[in-house]
Amino acid sequence: MPSLSDAKHLKKDPDRVLHGKWALPGAAGLGFLEGSFVIAPMEPLFIPLMASRGRGAWVIALALLVGNVLGGLLMYGLGALLAEPVIEPFIRWMGAMESYRETVETLKQDGFATLFMIGITPFPYQVGTAAAGAVQYALLPFIAAILLARGIRYFALAGLVMVIGERAQDWIQKHEGKIMAGGILLFLGLLVWMVLR
Repeated sequence: MPSLSDAKHLKKDPDRVLHGKWALPGAAGLGFLEGSFVIAPMEPLFIPLMASRGRGAWVIALALLVGNVLGGLLMYGLGALLAEPVIEPFIRWMGAMESYRETVETLKQDGFATLFMIGITPFPYQVGTAAAGAVQYALLPFIAAILLARGIRYFALAGLVMVIGERAQDWIQKHEGKIMAGGILLFLGLLVWMVLR
């Protein structure tokens, strides 16, 4: 565990924490939180962590991806085992019950494409992963879909940070619509490739 002295030095010397032995486990922990219970955008935390690594931002992206997939698996498991007593009240509290029900129906028809879209769009990721568990969607395609979608998200962000540094957050906010359109085009291209192969 991080020591008390590490916590005290965070404000005085953030580089010590960003480059220290807890940077990668911390990134994985952030990815896990984003994949499970935190519904707010976490890029303001990811970007400085990635920027602190410079050309090694991809290592942070990998740690985030591992943590996020584990968080997604937790939500999948909760959806599979405890959808009614735990997940549905949590989703109702998030104000996303209607989205959850729609996602359950969509997953029954085309699970992989639905999960991929959930992973690259602003749709609440936790709702999709819990719904996948609730409908007993096959585990291996579930993992493949979220690995692909979240991998694209984190490694694209790492690439952007490696090119323009911490200004990436401003750039993302300025071009949010174009990024969304690009993600949809990428998804459509993947869908066409899957159908034609």
